[in-house]
Amino acid sequence: MPLLKFTSIALLLLFVVGCSNSGVIDQTVDANVESSIIDIPNQAAVDFKLAIGFMNDKKMGLAEKHLLKMTLDYPVLSGPFANLGVIYSQQEEWDKSVEMLKVAHEKNKNNIKILNQLGYVYRQKGSFYEAEKCYLNAIELAPRDSSAYLNVGVLYDIYMGKFVKASNYYQKYQRLQDSPDRKVAGWIVDINRRAGIKANNTQIASEAP
Repeated sequence: MPLLKFTSIALLLLFVVGCSNSGVIDQTVDANVESSIIDIPNQAAVDFKLAIGFMNDKKMGLAEKHLLKMTLDYPVLSGPFANLGVIYSQQEEWDKSVEMLKVAHEKNKNNIKILNQLGYVYRQKGSFYEAEKCYLNAIELAPRDSSAYLNVGVLYDIYMGKFVKASNYYQKYQRLQDSPDRKVAGWIVDINRRAGIKANNTQIASEAP
């Protein structure tokens, strides 16, 4: 069995974003266990794919059991902790979710999907400034990835009442799309109307952090 060299693992993690009608967008989890920076034991890859399959089949008890075992068998991997955080967030066990996601983030500080999920959980807990930090950290790490722009826009719009900043980040999200998102375009029109922001108003950019 190859030795583990570093403390991160490549994975595609389920994450959720809020929207203006208080719904969420769910995404399936892809068990991508390839990594250029770590040698992953063959059995760890098998175990991880099995747990992800249980998650996608909504068999969360089995997924949790396998992932918890992985945290003991392969404690340097971030993926099992991250996906336990996802499971606990789906069960609305917010404190347990934060605990797992923070461990995952410590093991892999460059995984923006972990940051987006952690931001979502903090938002659900009412810890809006912690959520903001997570989203802005994700943007700093991956400025061409659009997910955190939308998440922080929703946070500013619905939860923090920072409408100018929300409009700004919604527009940044739109610019990163291959084609404009019609739903988000409607949000921008609505928030600009509510906040009295003109379409070409330069204050939008000036209030961004």
